[in-house]
Amino acid sequence: MTFFARRAREHLGRLSLIVLIVVLAVVSIGALDAVAQRMLASGASEIFARAEPDAQTARVVAYQAADPAAQDTRVRKAVAEAFTGADVDVSRQVEVEARVQSAQGEQLSLRLLQDDRIIRLGRLAEGTWPTSGGQFALTAPAARRADLTIGDAVTLTDGGTPLTLAGTWKPGDPADPAWLGDPSVASGESDGVIGPAVVDAAAFAAVQDTPTVTWQITPTRTAPADIPGLQRALTALQDLPDAVDPQHHDNVRIDGELGATLERQAAALAGTRGLLVAPPLILALLGALVLGVVLRTLAVSRREELALLRARGASSIRLASTAAAEIAVVAAAGALLALAALAPSVGITGTGVLAATAAVALSAVAAATFTVRSGMRPDTARSDAGLRSLAAVLLPALVAAGAAALPAWQLFGAGSVVREDGTADPLAAAAPALLLIAACALAPAVAVPLAGLAERLLRRTRGISPILPLRQLARRMGGAAIAILCLALATASVALAVAAPSAARSAEQGTRIAQLAGDVRMIADDALDVRASEVASWPGVRSVSPVLRTRLVVGSDEAVLLAAPSHERVGGMKLPVGSDGGIPVEVTRSLADRLEAAGGTVFTGEVRFSAQAVRFRVARIVDSLPTVGTGWGVAVAAEQLSLTGADIAPDELWVDSNEPADTVRRLRAATAHPARLLTAAQVSATPVTSVAPTVLSAGALAAAALGVLGFLAAASAMGGERRGEPVVLRALGLSRRRQRAMRTGETAGVAIYAVLVGGALGAVVAWLVLPVVLGAGA
Repeated sequence: MTFFARRAREHLGRLSLIVLIVVLAVVSIGALDAVAQRMLASGASEIFARAEPDAQTARVVAYQAADPAAQDTRVRKAVAEAFTGADVDVSRQVEVEARVQSAQGEQLSLRLLQDDRIIRLGRLAEGTWPTSGGQFALTAPAARRADLTIGDAVTLTDGGTPLTLAGTWKPGDPADPAWLGDPSVASGESDGVIGPAVVDAAAFAAVQDTPTVTWQITPTRTAPADIPGLQRALTALQDLPDAVDPQHHDNVRIDGELGATLERQAAALAGTRGLLVAPPLILALLGALVLGVVLRTLAVSRREELALLRARGASSIRLASTAAAEIAVVAAAGALLALAALAPSVGITGTGVLAATAAVALSAVAAATFTVRSGMRPDTARSDAGLRSLAAVLLPALVAAGAAALPAWQLFGAGSVVREDGTADPLAAAAPALLLIAACALAPAVAVPLAGLAERLLRRTRGISPILPLRQLARRMGGAAIAILCLALATASVALAVAAPSAARSAEQGTRIAQLAGDVRMIADDALDVRASEVASWPGVRSVSPVLRTRLVVGSDEAVLLAAPSHERVGGMKLPVGSDGGIPVEVTRSLADRLEAAGGTVFTGEVRFSAQAVRFRVARIVDSLPTVGTGWGVAVAAEQLSLTGADIAPDELWVDSNEPADTVRRLRAATAHPARLLTAAQVSATPVTSVAPTVLSAGALAAAALGVLGFLAAASAMGGERRGEPVVLRALGLSRRRQRAMRTGETAGVAIYAVLVGGALGAVVAWLVLPVVLGAGA
């Protein structure tokens, strides 16, 4: 033990450096993973919370059976079986539309609603909640529309049963998923039906029509780990109608857009995780390279000691096992320090434990390998001079390129890191990291012929200074290759992190244009009942575009037709006008390719409510159209389309507003027709995709630290390998000062080359992969 302690004390500096490298690598990888997982979980939950009401629930809808309690039991049991292992909340809502007559003889339609959650969803404004079958409560706007006050009675047209208004109430949040986007919650009316009129369950007995029962299924957690289970449960839920109503008496069906939200969360997570593979993989590679350099230097410094031990009978196996045990203890100390630092700060994840274990194992194996090699006789060691130098750096580059080829082919071939079934494609997700590593592995390989070419060009110049360093690089690239790779990887990581925010914004902008066209998009089930001129006068509203979005049939294909006033801008440009040879239109490039159309091409299409096919002329081809994206789409001036006799009543409003939330609130209160109200928050994947730039930036900082450390260690090792050169150079007339200047110039040249090449390669990889990966996530 004394021998081992004295032996370690002699190399305390290098052993301390090993501890530092292990701590830095394990802390960086573990902390990045822990923080990324937290941010992804928070972002996924935020996407769900921001989704439009209909997209936060799955619903089982049926006519109320003769035995409501038994029906409720069957449905809840089937839901529980489908969602086994998933945390969901199941609530029941009963409603029916009833014709009533007021005391003044006015005929009204009331939407009677019974929901046990009403006390949580709303609060009384006046009066009381219904306590019997003969009472009901209306929202304040509904009471005003029906011209009713507390104590007024209405009579059911069928049966003559009286209902008395017991109170008025206000919804806590008209956008709560429980209301499913029902406009009457805010405005008091939906398609001519007043409501919601909250009643006691006994009130339905007096109504002749069969009530509709809705079971709302709302996930209580949508963490990344929960999403696959919820998606499987939704698939299993499709079998519920046959299970609870095999004779189809109650017309059971499944509604809701929860599946679309889960797909959006899964796509965002898959795309973001694809990029988040890069930082830990690069940090692991840099840590391994730096450890390798330090351990090799340590083994070389002990060469005489190893030779003495061999002379005294120590076998290679014993020397290797001793070195492995020593370094394993040192690396384990660093790993434990790293885990101790992670535990109280961000927590210890499986990735952190794996990184710590790998660091100890790799250090022990590398120490044993270098010890055996250093124990060999010097004349048995092979030189890397000449062509061997190129082969030594070219082989790892080819291996890295081969490892990246298949993932890259999968990524660019599929155009996404998400499979068609919505799950992540691990092969494509690994492409960004492997491409970055493969590109940087080429940097040392390219440096060899470049240094050789520069040396040949400078041979005729006077002096040894510019030629000798170049010849050293061209013929003995080994140590310099590690230095170049470390610094190139670090610089490429920084370049990727710098490019990520811009790519994320571009992907988000593309999503916003494809789904919104503005800050707020109102989509009516039929025609709009809100005037654009009224909306334009609201505070914060910058512009309003009434748009008809309908189907256009072209031959056997269907495209989306957008009709907006000619003075409006669609996609940033005014719509074309004219009548020469057909109605001028903008078409997306994908549709133009499908029709083999160019500027001036005339084609015919069928528009709704048009008595005959309409002739269109391609006036402009664009890459994308608002709310259509890059799909098949056509944009036309509404005035031009109206000349064909087509119904051009707009069914959407595209609103640019400085205050989207206030605009949505006003639209919800103004409309009495069912409509969807979309904002950027509801369609955006930013809560998840914004994690990528943050983690990439943090990873780039850690990579820069390890890269610089690796470069310095490799440069120091190169100097140690050339300890015999100063005497020869002094004999040739080079002073120590000039030799130091030459070595400094060589090191600076290698660093500049690595930084420039690494930055360029990182920018190219970012340009290639970020739009694909972040585009899929957004």
